[in-house]
Amino acid sequence: MSMQLSLIDVTKYLAENGWYKASELRGTFQIWHSHKFPNSEVTLPLNQEHKRYSSLLLDTLEEVSEYLKVTHDTLVKQISPLDYDAIMVRATADDVQNGSIPFEDGMNLLSSSYKLLKYCSIKIKKFKDKNKHLGSYYSHICMGQTQIGSYVVAIHSPLYRVNTEESELFDSSSSLGRMINKLFYTKLAKVSAIFEQEYEIELITQKLLELGIDKKDCDALIEIFGFKSHRDIEIKVNWSSKEFIDVKYKDPISFYSRNVQKIVDYREALKDKKTEKSIQLSGEIADLHRSYDDDLGRAKLRTKYHDREISVSFTVSEELYPIIASAHVDKKVITLTGELEVVKVDNRVSANFKYLTKWSIFENLEMTGSEFDLEITNKKL
Repeated sequence: MSMQLSLIDVTKYLAENGWYKASELRGTFQIWHSHKFPNSEVTLPLNQEHKRYSSLLLDTLEEVSEYLKVTHDTLVKQISPLDYDAIMVRATADDVQNGSIPFEDGMNLLSSSYKLLKYCSIKIKKFKDKNKHLGSYYSHICMGQTQIGSYVVAIHSPLYRVNTEESELFDSSSSLGRMINKLFYTKLAKVSAIFEQEYEIELITQKLLELGIDKKDCDALIEIFGFKSHRDIEIKVNWSSKEFIDVKYKDPISFYSRNVQKIVDYREALKDKKTEKSIQLSGEIADLHRSYDDDLGRAKLRTKYHDREISVSFTVSEELYPIIASAHVDKKVITLTGELEVVKVDNRVSANFKYLTKWSIFENLEMTGSEFDLEITNKKL
């Protein structure tokens, strides 16, 4: 069992538990000492491929387990990478400094975070037996213990895998569970940024509509803040080392009580949302952009809707991006067909294509285009 442990996980465990690398020997070995046990010393190779790695690892485990007074197997379990990402949700206010919180607020903090995680999982693109595997993923989610200080609850979201062909299924080496957890983090990080950067309800409405934030999301976010909505909320994910995670996902996400009213106002605006199941709109591309690390872009179509000039936002897939970019540069007229969401706030219209089913461009007296499943363009994050 010990042979399954990687050098990275072993040294990470030592560093997090009061040990420090005292020196290196001949550019081959590393010597570790403990602050707690002054006479301690363990030796490990600098490279896991070293021929003595297994024997030195076994010696290290035996010595550390003896110092800590735990069994060999217990220590191995402590060092082994977790099979889940721990989503930590912290509520901070004057009335929770002793690690206690009103019962209903504590329940809402946990259940609403869980709801948001499930909403994100539903938006994962379709694949074979999706509902079956999501059901299995839900059954493996666990609740971690609370932590005293402020009030912290933990959701252990598993690195659930569909099958051995997952890399081909999702075009990614990530497990289904890690994909959902990253989607959860990214969605909430973007919502938090919008609340901090925007103050006008019209701009907030447009940007949240583009992210696909609906009434269920709003209800869950409001419940997280508690009955009085006076607490600040911090969400942080302790990512398992079993799968690679980019550093951009490691910062905590903050939701401040001062922004609760923005969520309430947006939820109120959604009451007047109109949905056109299949509508065709034509115009020029007014804006097109995407971040350097994202395959999906965002664009705006300048068009007429019920005799009114508006800009309609839509997600642009990797395959469609060069087509939209060319139309944008050459100022070509493009026609898009899909499901449209429209919200009117203070005489300003916010519009967003929830998904597209068809596009076409009129060029050189000929119409070119395609009718296809743009499911990936409906991936909001």
